[in-house]
Amino acid sequence: MEGRKIAKNQRRVVFTLADRSVVEGEVFLSLYEAHRQGPQRVGELLNGKDDFLPVKTENGTLHLNVANIIKAQTPEEEEMHDLMILGKKYNVEVHTLCEERIAGDIFVDLPQDRSRVSDYLNQPHRFVTVIVPGSVVYVARRFILSVQD
Repeated sequence: MEGRKIAKNQRRVVFTLADRSVVEGEVFLSLYEAHRQGPQRVGELLNGKDDFLPVKTENGTLHLNVANIIKAQTPEEEEMHDLMILGKKYNVEVHTLCEERIAGDIFVDLPQDRSRVSDYLNQPHRFVTVIVPGSVVYVARRFILSVQD
């Protein structure tokens, strides 16, 4: 087994961290996702069970503590899939603790009687998905001050 490598996709991501620093690099994604057909997405990686995320940067591999990631932004053309735009579309503005405002769309794919923005925000995921022109932005719930729809 030693010396064998598991094939992975790499995806360019720009992270904003709790100290407001920015890290640019590539994350490693599985070729297959366990809960749906197709390759793993950055959002699935961030909402997974791992506490540290390896990121390949110009200066080597950096292991980011997921609990200290405010947001992760990746190119829309690489990240988007049809399941991300199912449900009711809401145009929102997310206000973060670092005084950033992220304007974009969220899609709420929940039963009709539970399809409000608040229902989506109260789902048990670490990151909220916001679609902005040209990018998919994952915003950590713990760093969100408010969301206006």
